[in-house]
Amino acid sequence: MKILFINPKHHPHSMNFVHCMDIVGVKYSHLPLSLPTLAALTPAECQVELIDENVEPVPHTTDAEIIALSGSVPQRKRVFELAETFRKMGKFVAVGGPITFDMLEECREHADAVFIGEAEYTWPQFIRDYRQKNPKSVYRQEEFINMEDSPVPHFHLLKNSQYASACIQVTRGCPNRCGFCDIPVKYGGQPRSKKIIQVLQEIRALSGIGHDSIFIVDDNFAGNRPYAKALLKEIVALLPSLPTRMYFYTQATLDVANDEELLALMRDAQFRRLFIGVETGEKEELRGLNKRHQSEMDAKQAVEKIRAYGITVWAGIMFGLEGDDPAAFDKRIQFILEADLIPVQVGLLQAIPGTALYRKAGDEKRLLKLPSILGLTALSEEELSKGTNLVPSKMSGEELEKNFARALKAVFSPEVFEIKMAQYLGSGARDLKTSMPALNLKTLMILARMLNFYLFRAGGPARKMFFNVTRKLITKKMQSLDEVVFHLLAYKHLRTHYYRIADICESRR
Repeated sequence: MKILFINPKHHPHSMNFVHCMDIVGVKYSHLPLSLPTLAALTPAECQVELIDENVEPVPHTTDAEIIALSGSVPQRKRVFELAETFRKMGKFVAVGGPITFDMLEECREHADAVFIGEAEYTWPQFIRDYRQKNPKSVYRQEEFINMEDSPVPHFHLLKNSQYASACIQVTRGCPNRCGFCDIPVKYGGQPRSKKIIQVLQEIRALSGIGHDSIFIVDDNFAGNRPYAKALLKEIVALLPSLPTRMYFYTQATLDVANDEELLALMRDAQFRRLFIGVETGEKEELRGLNKRHQSEMDAKQAVEKIRAYGITVWAGIMFGLEGDDPAAFDKRIQFILEADLIPVQVGLLQAIPGTALYRKAGDEKRLLKLPSILGLTALSEEELSKGTNLVPSKMSGEELEKNFARALKAVFSPEVFEIKMAQYLGSGARDLKTSMPALNLKTLMILARMLNFYLFRAGGPARKMFFNVTRKLITKKMQSLDEVVFHLLAYKHLRTHYYRIADICESRR
């Protein structure tokens, strides 16, 4: 029996950096973790093939009898299109991934079997049922799985050379109860962890394949502090033995700034960046979001503490909060300018099904029933009619999108990026010895393509920014060189993506 696993193509969004992959010289930013995990859950006697449409085309024909599609809501159109194409060929089509939580009925229309929730137990059960010619139409994982039962993914089956970074998952779940977040609902409020020995095995495997960076995709890496510290100590011990020089980045909450032991271990384990949902610096708004772990903290001081350990803070910043009026946009722009962070994800508040915010908005008749569930700024699709699925309480929808467009053009302008990079170089910088990129053909080609872009294709304002940042870098004795190069690459994507979103929002005035 042959199974073809497919990750459908993603359109550009804030976190996949597709607009700078031409400079990096690969097809996509991160490898899809679901496909090699599912392959590892499949009995060895089955033949498997993995296709990530972001790096290679889906075959027009296949001898596989089962087609397994894994996707999220932003991939929904392509998921359903591929499902129908293969069903017309007479293939058995299975659909899973985050999309099935929120679009179950739509998935059932297009698939022979739908998987809801974690697949570690339900996928092997399906294989047994299929062999007995009695597959179910819906497989739902009712209880949260034991993460120690999640296997080492079959990374070797992917086109690894076509990704900028590898991925692993260490934990699932988050102990916080932010009102807009669906992670505790879907994956639990008690973090569940893999055995440390398995995590080290996955890191070794990816290093052996040739990866030099790993994104730990956990929604809250430090949700279980004792476990995180124990793992970091083992990573520190592991690093010298790896065949390739390795660094890491992950997601955490701002209160990691209160734990200097944790920050020191992250620094020693070569954790270079943390994505943190900072959202806003206004405490009243944070309380409204039920971000209790952060609401009494001074966000700017917390970011400075993390940066003092040489760790870059990439922040999620949110506009259109419940108490926002037009003046709130200027406050948040000013906060971004003053805080020592480089915003990577800026969005309008969305009400995700299953969250407290979703229930509250429904009760208040402020929830828009969109075909896409979420709005433009979450899904990045030009044809969507609304920026968010929430009706704002202190301005019209048109005012909301107009001000959001203005904020995007401000935050991602070359002038503001130059200010942020100068600020970045002035705090928590690593010296040239610890921040020198590996000098090889791959690195030299990236530098050559980046120079070509900023000198000849970026336009006057971005070119001026590039020269000024380079000049500042030299005066700072090339401190944090690798991260400066990384952020100059990322800026190409961020500006392209967010200016496009701003133009769409402005066109609806």
